Amino acid sequence: PILAFRGIASASALQTPNCTVAMPIKVGFIVGKDTNLVEDPKFTTMGGDTSFLADLPDDWRVDPESHDYLKDCKPGTKGFAHCDVALAWWVHKHCPDIQIDIIGPADLTLQRLKSNDFNFSLGFNAVNLLVENNENTPKDMKALRTCGNIAPDWDFEQYILHKSNYMKACMANGVPMAPTIFSLKGKRSPDGLLQEIQERGWKTFVMKQSESGFSLGFLKLKVEDCETDPSILHNYFRDYAKCPEFVVQESIEGFTRNWETRCFWYNGEFLYAIANIAAVSSEDGAERIITGDDIPAEFLENAKRRPSSACPSCRSRAVAPCRWCWCAPTSGAPTARCTTRTSTGTQRRRLFS
Repeated sequence: PILAFRGIASASALQTPNCTVAMPIKVGFIVGKDTNLVEDPKFTTMGGDTSFLADLPDDWRVDPESHDYLKDCKPGTKGFAHCDVALAWWVHKHCPDIQIDIIGPADLTLQRLKSNDFNFSLGFNAVNLLVENNENTPKDMKALRTCGNIAPDWDFEQYILHKSNYMKACMANGVPMAPTIFSLKGKRSPDGLLQEIQERGWKTFVMKQSESGFSLGFLKLKVEDCETDPSILHNYFRDYAKCPEFVVQESIEGFTRNWETRCFWYNGEFLYAIANIAAVSSEDGAERIITGDDIPAEFLENAKRRPSSACPSCRSRAVAPCRWCWCAPTSGAPTARCTTRTSTGTQRRRLFS
């Protein structure tokens, strides 16, 4: 059989006139997570089984103090496995026809990526590189951009890296969204933004950035404070002048009281959900997470029926063009094995435009 991925083909068996030689598929897993523990009581209490990690090399466990892999720590340092490494090791233990290659951020090279049939970006990608922005960023970015065998592929990642792309696609397909202004580099000014916000009647708003993550650059502001002290927005524009776009939205106060429900789907079928109130949204600055039966039915059932639970390659209602789903063929025909996550927030009061 042949495994095909965006023009990359790998034979799991090499046939000659006289024999068939088994050849495993070589799959890279680009890792780097240090905040998603699997070897943790919270995971096992929920019924998680970590026994398959018993023979995981300690090199790929993370020191909770330095957040470094143990291979880069002093001998004797204790660490724990996170979800990206755990997933790679599970594949290693359960899929004998797949040869895994765990690639840490410091190991990322074009040659290493090309040595595999394809590579999954699990715990480290362009967002991490742009946030770190060190001397290795241009080289590493070029490796990801030119290797031709990462999943999700480079075009898809760039599409979601710039938030306005998928947000506009959602809007065009009727997905409810907070009133939004896209403030683009070269076409924006702090005074012009404040004027547009005032014209819309917003009282409170939030700012976030494309090419960013981890709530970096997130800001929640009151319009009256910006009117009283114009330097607030002027300083933000100065400090993040290189950012290609700011996403500015009317603040949804319901996010501080109501659960944001994240549903996970496989081929359009609901699997499970978690609900959270993010630290940047909560009144006391503490994140809250609940799962399973702890999620109030009102939030879960509404999240499950939202049109945002959509991907054309898994035969449900379309949010964005099929070509942006990395697992979908360019023909647009339905493809199996598509996993989708949707996040739904709730608000009861009227929103401005």
